Amino acid sequence: MPHSGIWVCVGAQLPACPAPGSLSGPWALPWSGFLETVVDAPGGRGVTRLRQLGPAAMGGSASQLPRDLLGEYQELTFLTKQEILLAHKRFSELLSKEERESILQKRVPKSKILTLPELRANPFRDRICRVFSTSEDGDGSMSFEDFLDMLSVFSDSATSEIKSHYAFRIFDFDDDGTLDRKDLEKLVNCLTGEGDETRLSESEMDQLIQNILEESDIDKDGTINLSEFQHVISRSPDFASSFKIVL
Repeated sequence: MPHSGIWVCVGAQLPACPAPGSLSGPWALPWSGFLETVVDAPGGRGVTRLRQLGPAAMGGSASQLPRDLLGEYQELTFLTKQEILLAHKRFSELLSKEERESILQKRVPKSKILTLPELRANPFRDRICRVFSTSEDGDGSMSFEDFLDMLSVFSDSATSEIKSHYAFRIFDFDDDGTLDRKDLEKLVNCLTGEGDETRLSESEMDQLIQNILEESDIDKDGTINLSEFQHVISRSPDFASSFKIVL
């Protein structure tokens, strides 16, 4: 495998995954020549605290959001009012007519979320639902606020720090806070596919993962932590523009 790189293609706007050996542009991230840095986990924006506003604020019909709630959503996300209203419309279309009367209290099953064209072809669609869902059952279902949080992170206006934080969580398949060999193997398989024509051989996979760890694992503990990952991402000019979902 000629590349000592890792591929980041979570955004649904990216082209179809190329065959191994032909990676370029937003598919190839350089993993070389960097020093250790510590990046604080992002905080601040997010709509989850809106649940503290009480039942009255959580009303709203299927056709429109209350103006004050719309303003709160705009303040707490990277989305414009127009984008929030479009998200509200698209989310409501996933509900039955009866459910739309109380849209902000409803959850949409993951199976319906994944019918959206913007997610349907994304190789990380299941992980995206898992990361942004606040369901206590871990079923990947989404509330409207979960849906807004997802779109906010994948918007053009979200910062690279926010995007890299969530990219790390999406790639952390076992949710243990690090990217180990198993995570990296699953990541590569998601991007190359597991068909005979695109699947890497065992030796190619081992070599690629070894190259990634040699160039990225600064503390040499056999895994990539968040700060190491974010530093790598900071050196990729294509990352922020490729990590997006546009309705």
